[in-house]
Amino acid sequence: MIGSPLVIAEKARARLRGVLTAIRDNDGTAQDGAALITLPDPADLVITACEVNELHGTGTLLLRIFADSSSIISLRTHNFYEGAQRFGGAQLCLPLAQSSGPEISSWLRWYLGTGKIRRILCLPYTPAEVLVALVAQEIIGAPLCTYIMDDKNVCADGISDELMRELLSKSKLRLVISPEMRDAYERKYRMKFSVMPPVVSDEIVQRTPVRPSADTNPRRGVLLGNIWGQRWLDLLRTVFRDSGYEVDWYCNQKDPSGLEFDRAELARDGVHLRDPIAEADLPRVLSKYPFAIVPSDPLDGSSPAPVRAIAELSLPSRMVTLMTTAHLPMLVVGSPRTCAAGFVNRFRLGAVVPYQRDAVFAAIDSLLDPLTQRTIRAEAARLSESFSAKGTAEWIWDSLEQGSPKTNVYDALMPETT
Repeated sequence: MIGSPLVIAEKARARLRGVLTAIRDNDGTAQDGAALITLPDPADLVITACEVNELHGTGTLLLRIFADSSSIISLRTHNFYEGAQRFGGAQLCLPLAQSSGPEISSWLRWYLGTGKIRRILCLPYTPAEVLVALVAQEIIGAPLCTYIMDDKNVCADGISDELMRELLSKSKLRLVISPEMRDAYERKYRMKFSVMPPVVSDEIVQRTPVRPSADTNPRRGVLLGNIWGQRWLDLLRTVFRDSGYEVDWYCNQKDPSGLEFDRAELARDGVHLRDPIAEADLPRVLSKYPFAIVPSDPLDGSSPAPVRAIAELSLPSRMVTLMTTAHLPMLVVGSPRTCAAGFVNRFRLGAVVPYQRDAVFAAIDSLLDPLTQRTIRAEAARLSESFSAKGTAEWIWDSLEQGSPKTNVYDALMPETT
């Protein structure tokens, strides 16, 4: 959800060792020193791997949860998006590379020592965020919440068991993005985890069934958000090539990183790359389509491990967006064991098929059936209220204070399978 795993890994390997390489203000303008940074007081420390922005699912979700981020100190350990960020009352970047615990402690004491930090939220993606969170918790003494959106331990390598166990054991609250991730981490670590799924800004949540507009083209679907695997895109192109069906792809990025394709050739295969949609325009644009395509992984062992991990355990935020803003029937293409498939099957919001032409187009025809459309859209409307971002920041902080979910709304929606 943060970005293409392979591209990010390459950038991380190329990063020079250093403690502080950039400190940026809310406009992303480099500053000459820490004296120019004013920390919120009191403040909450949010630790991420990279910039919080709309170019990836993790950034989009944090912006939705913390719509008012004026009290947040946003601390990241890498720059994956050229420093682009408008999140937090203060922004700090600490690229760690091979920095030691004492170096991290010295840096944190220097730059955070004058502020009153009430709470710490860590979103671990690389070992760096874990190290920073552990040191910060030790020197600040504030309660720590770990929120895992991308798996880098159970299905994919990245964070060692020893480091992850220490982070989890010192976390007063442990959140995960999906029920599949909850079940996997509880099995491995024998600790309690709670689901905090992707949510959508309350202003664009539709609470009554959205019907397709009159000019809907039944042979044209929509694909929303990033595609994290080159193989997913290649398989999708093979399916739609010369089929008479087409897909409008509204990617988070105008030029998706980590993917290789020619736009003209992509369009000839029936997949048309469109500009990103502004948040406020999502209901209007998405309502023009009768169904959505959600590509995922075949889970046949042929994709890179980080890509498979995303498919297995991370719930795509775009699926919740499609459900809440337009009530679109969704077709997941890939393995029925993916997290995306689990979401669709759990709530009866569409269908799941492999990357096989006959199966894909038979499923689309089925989803276009008027009764199927009404049934799925009514169910999506019923569920939408539960996935509103309204009050979610308070839910996280109140849950952290008591060490357990403030309400059982998400785990009740997505209970354990065993």
